[in-house]
Amino acid sequence: MVRRAPRLHWISILLGLVVLMCVVSFHAYTAIRPEPVRHDGERITLPEHTLALAFHGGPDPKWTPRVLDVLRESGVKATFFVTGAQVTRNPAVTRRIAEEGHQIGIDGFRVEGDHGDPLDLAFAQAALAEALGVHTPLVGPPAEIDSGDRDHQDIGTLVRMSLRENGGVVRLHDDGSIGADITRELVRTPGYRFVTVTGDRPVAASGAERFTGAVTTWSQRNGGVVLLLSGTAIAIAALLGLLRTFLQLGLAHTDRRLRRESALEPPPWITPPVSVVVPAYNEGVNIAATVRSIVANDHPADVEVIVVDDGSTDGTADRAEALGLPGVTVIRQANQGKPAALNAGIRQARHDVLVLLDGDTVFEPDTIGELVQPFADSGVGAVSGNAKVGNRQGLLGRWQHLEYCAGSNLDRQILHALRCIPTVPGAVGAFRRAAITDVGGVSDETLAEDTDLTMAITRAGWRVAYRPRAKAWTEAPSSLNGLFRQRYRWSYGTFQAMWKHRRALVESGPMGRFGLLYLLAFHLLLPLLAPVMDLYVVYGFLVADAPLAFVVWTVFLLAQTASAGYALRLDGESLKPLWAYPLQQLVYRQLTYAVVIQSVITAVHGTQLRWMKVRRTGLLAAAPGGTVHVT
Repeated sequence: MVRRAPRLHWISILLGLVVLMCVVSFHAYTAIRPEPVRHDGERITLPEHTLALAFHGGPDPKWTPRVLDVLRESGVKATFFVTGAQVTRNPAVTRRIAEEGHQIGIDGFRVEGDHGDPLDLAFAQAALAEALGVHTPLVGPPAEIDSGDRDHQDIGTLVRMSLRENGGVVRLHDDGSIGADITRELVRTPGYRFVTVTGDRPVAASGAERFTGAVTTWSQRNGGVVLLLSGTAIAIAALLGLLRTFLQLGLAHTDRRLRRESALEPPPWITPPVSVVVPAYNEGVNIAATVRSIVANDHPADVEVIVVDDGSTDGTADRAEALGLPGVTVIRQANQGKPAALNAGIRQARHDVLVLLDGDTVFEPDTIGELVQPFADSGVGAVSGNAKVGNRQGLLGRWQHLEYCAGSNLDRQILHALRCIPTVPGAVGAFRRAAITDVGGVSDETLAEDTDLTMAITRAGWRVAYRPRAKAWTEAPSSLNGLFRQRYRWSYGTFQAMWKHRRALVESGPMGRFGLLYLLAFHLLLPLLAPVMDLYVVYGFLVADAPLAFVVWTVFLLAQTASAGYALRLDGESLKPLWAYPLQQLVYRQLTYAVVIQSVITAVHGTQLRWMKVRRTGLLAAAPGGTVHVT
């Protein structure tokens, strides 16, 4: 049973990133300690020779228990103005304070005396709610007699300062070694009795406060671990990004140098007869331009064209037949999917060299002749051409053009050097019939039949070549929705093919040694980890006061931009669109990450996707000569 694609996955992704940002931000909030705020509250009048001991700065796991021991021995009850961060760190000590009958107030969340920030106080109350299940009405101390225990160490001096008014609220601290000593001396002073600051007692916390307390406590306790994991993910992503850049620059340059050397003594130009198979489903707006461009080829041998209409409802077959072009055969079949249409065309084809292309693609006159040249080597079973974006107008078109040049085509040059190209694109590819026969035809087991077929051919012992001079112009999606649907299908289908051919990892061929590992590292792992890097840059720049994160990210972006410029040069393209590359990394890249993440989630859920057709605009067909592009 085919279930509907889970369209809300991207919302889950965004929510996950927001939660991650909140956790690390709250961790930073608790870790950064601002300067203490001096606060003079209302004055509480106590009878003469009456002291209220008010402790601040805790609870401390080492020193507060010593203060509590002194108070218990003397039978004195005191008031502890706690900070929320310390309560979260030391819930057991907080519970002991309450269990031994002492009064609890709050001083703030991060630092004592910070009573003017409502958010800070709310976090402090939430910490109490998590530790004790209560909410205290005592917020901030009244006017106090400063014992001087932050400035002096002499116990006699501290006692005299505490008793200089013969009574009142004495300000002490239980987060240092001197707290227990001065407490012991004060409670031994004859003629004084001891009370709490007020008679107010905590009340039961609400469910909302308990939930907030649980969340903030988890964030504070585990934020460091999250940051460590994020840092590890960022390091891996950065290393993968740099590795890919070096591979792109190094292997692509090597591949280009080898091509130049082979051009000095080129092999004989071959001209085998060719059968061109065009599977088409609702390609009525483009099919005429596609067929005309094939028929207009300058390949001197016979070129037959087979258009397989896979149950189109827009008159695709009628438009192809109406052209009346010689050598063009139109086959009609009920809708069975692209693999079935390809297999039908291959069965009908007369020749042993098969060129397969989509119904929205336009060839240049020399594309077929260039595409078949690697077949001069009898070990080559398939050839990938150079797919280019035809509709480059607008920012989205330029972004896709850059992605094709700096991503897909540069990857093919790398993988061609390693002899493990995983995908001959549906837009422009040629196959030896014997290679297709060896793998049992085009499989319908994945949504990326081109990747599945290419991997199978490589595993069968054939070599897959890349011919960058064999150019084809394809219509890229013109809307974000269409782009997402197309890339989602590509990504999910690629993961299906990787899983199907996973046994290649234990085989001796190049697909297992390099191809699958390359896809795993740079098409799965890197897109999964890279959003964490972007999130960490925002966190470091806006939250954690770490502008170096932005500097590192900028340097990384500049390196990628330089790599993209080199890719454009290798592909014979103008550098003018390069101005859009930084924007692509800021906006477009996030969409491609979401595609990969959603594909992984879909695979984990076991959801079977249906084919997602992208709406065509016919821009290629409308352009003079069948191609429309700008530099």
